[in-house]
Amino acid sequence: MQRIGLDKNWDFYESDESMSFVFATPPSQKVDLPHDFIVGKPRSADAPGGPANGYFGNGEGVYKKTLDIPKEWEGKKVILDIDGAYMNLEVLLNTTLLAMHPNGYIPFQVDLTPALCFDGKKNKLKLITQSRQPSTRWYSGGGLYRDVCLWVGGPICVEPWNVFVTTPEIGEKEAVVNVDAVITGTDIEETVDYRCEILDAGGKVVGKVEKTMQVCGKQKENVQVTVENPSLWDLEHPYLYTYRITVSKDGEVTDQAEDTFGIRKIEVDAVNGFRLNGKKMNLKGGCIHHDNGFLGACAYPKAEERKIQILKKAGYNTVRISHYPPSMAMLKVCDRVGMLLMDEAFDVWRLGKMPLDYHLYFEEWWARDIEYMVRRDRNHPCVITYSIGNEITERDGGNDGAEWSRKLAAKVREFDSTRFVTSAICGVFPEPEVEDDEDDSAGTNFDLNLMQDNSVWNKATENYCKPLDIVGYNYLRDVYEESHELFPERVMIGTETHSFTTYDYWKKVEELPYVIGDCIWAAVDYMGEVGVGKVYWENAHENFNFMAPYPWRTSWQSDIDLTGEQRPQSVYREIMWGNTKKSGIYTTHPKHFGENFRGTDWHWYDVNDCWCFADEWLGRPVKVDVYGAGDEAEFVLNGKSLGRKPIEKLMASMDIPYEPGILEGVVYKDGAKISRSTLVTPKEAAVLELVPEEESFVADGKDLSYVRVTLKDADGNRLTQDEREIQVETDGVGTFLAVGSGNPCTEDQITDTKCHLYRGTAIVILKSKEAGETKITVKADGIAAGSCVVEAK
Repeated sequence: MQRIGLDKNWDFYESDESMSFVFATPPSQKVDLPHDFIVGKPRSADAPGGPANGYFGNGEGVYKKTLDIPKEWEGKKVILDIDGAYMNLEVLLNTTLLAMHPNGYIPFQVDLTPALCFDGKKNKLKLITQSRQPSTRWYSGGGLYRDVCLWVGGPICVEPWNVFVTTPEIGEKEAVVNVDAVITGTDIEETVDYRCEILDAGGKVVGKVEKTMQVCGKQKENVQVTVENPSLWDLEHPYLYTYRITVSKDGEVTDQAEDTFGIRKIEVDAVNGFRLNGKKMNLKGGCIHHDNGFLGACAYPKAEERKIQILKKAGYNTVRISHYPPSMAMLKVCDRVGMLLMDEAFDVWRLGKMPLDYHLYFEEWWARDIEYMVRRDRNHPCVITYSIGNEITERDGGNDGAEWSRKLAAKVREFDSTRFVTSAICGVFPEPEVEDDEDDSAGTNFDLNLMQDNSVWNKATENYCKPLDIVGYNYLRDVYEESHELFPERVMIGTETHSFTTYDYWKKVEELPYVIGDCIWAAVDYMGEVGVGKVYWENAHENFNFMAPYPWRTSWQSDIDLTGEQRPQSVYREIMWGNTKKSGIYTTHPKHFGENFRGTDWHWYDVNDCWCFADEWLGRPVKVDVYGAGDEAEFVLNGKSLGRKPIEKLMASMDIPYEPGILEGVVYKDGAKISRSTLVTPKEAAVLELVPEEESFVADGKDLSYVRVTLKDADGNRLTQDEREIQVETDGVGTFLAVGSGNPCTEDQITDTKCHLYRGTAIVILKSKEAGETKITVKADGIAAGSCVVEAK
């Protein structure tokens, strides 16, 4: 079928459509997709979603569009494809309610054919979405935040998701590509010609099968195509082939379907671990949520690609999408750049975690939603697992949890038996006691000791785990060995692990072959679950809570901040994963010297790449940490060696009296220098430097330009302590989308043209529908404005 995008020129307004017979429809505004109507709303401490949803608002969004349906489409099949809409989607065409879909992340398709008009009347499409809170444990966004398109095909056609490509036989000289397809016809049996071609990355046909077949209703067809000298898809060379299916009748093409796939083999067992094309590898993974920072939930292809490219550069080879299926854009980029992906269906089953979450709809919708996820995603070589649930309340076997696990795993395998089925399971713990508190906006006081003795975990979850190919362990590294003794053939993965003890988790992966990898929570900072990664200093006298009060906006548990920069724990993890040339040097502010701190274990040390403190701290001791893969680190201040310290667990520390200048950390391995990192005390602010991440971008209204803003001194050193406000102005064809910093706790309004710097930097994001230049100017008090020009082509 032919894909026709519907991303441009929607009429949007917020309204309670159920009361539209009483209240007048509010004025609409023109918007393009992807669109998140929640991210620009002011946040507040009393927002109904609370800290879990980032203190954002909620609402009901209505999208209207007049479809230009040509007369020649009469007799053809027209399908509406919605990649993601948050949530409780209602689809109306010409006032007829065709479908609804409650899940806010699962892809969804609707056959529009029966309701289309071909009598000259306009075809009016209306999509209603609800972002009601509390319905989520993270920032959800709202509206049509992913792609929407039409699929158009002849009366005999191949509908989207009805092709399944596998590669059952792979050899050095040839591979067998198995193509299962469902051909949709009419109620009358007809004879058609069927052709399946395999094209290489250059578009050359490298395999083909042709046959004649009878079609009546839905007809399944299987062919096997041999590809000689196959190029395998792997992480270093993610080679993609294309299948192309052509259906013809009486010499005329009635329909054609094509998409990319990869030739690759995945295997796993408790003895040899995970293998890709026969090569064993440990999964260096990270969990990511769906939001794209200042863009909200909008799944712009460039934003999704940028996220994956940043993680790959930082050493990741796997992402776990938490806790729902990813956007199609995310799947495509992981295929293209070579990143393994763990696909997940649900965060809840029958027992909910929020009053308005998916548990209200699970029993009616679970089978259809599993089918939608698997059928959409099964041709993507990046996908290695399907998860049937994350930290499901029924994991202990209660409420028929084991039986539901069996049913969901079987449903996955009904549509794809070539991937592994998993579920992420945390500890079994009792109900926490809620303390009375005048201000409970950040949740109850958090106690890590609430978790029950892990000795009960294996028995409680045994039957739940039986249908799984891989069992996901969330924060349960101390259970690995005991589980292996009880279930020696069980394959395990750390589906979520803590930052603060990441070294101990990863050593388990290196030592235990049945533990195939580790997914840190979280790889990229996300909005919602605010302040879970916060550090609590002893002298601050703050209540130790699981989440933080307003104006916290992000979780702060992450390797990468909202602007796309590596945080110290990411540098540490990159070294831990084998980058011996990498090192980092970080300091704790001298005001905390000798002071104890604590956190949830999702936190990291409260350190920064900063050697710039007020004069009152001159001569006062500063704790300095050096990260490196060697056995000792030398600390050098203003050219003078202060001595060496042994490196333990990839870190060496020294207390150094503060003296402005140049502080260096030199890492040695067996006496030889292997890496060096440096901090410089900056002078006064001199320039706002604007650097586009790419020279140009595409003028299609969807591609993005990211521009890094950095406050520097005259020598080019960044002022990492500066948080002054900046104002952005644009002149040209580009459309301003957002400016923001990595600050996890700020009242800066997302989508505003101003924000405060954090660690001396911020990011500006633009898009453009027109080719041409856009000048970006950034102003701040006390310094000359900075500018740059970006070009859309």
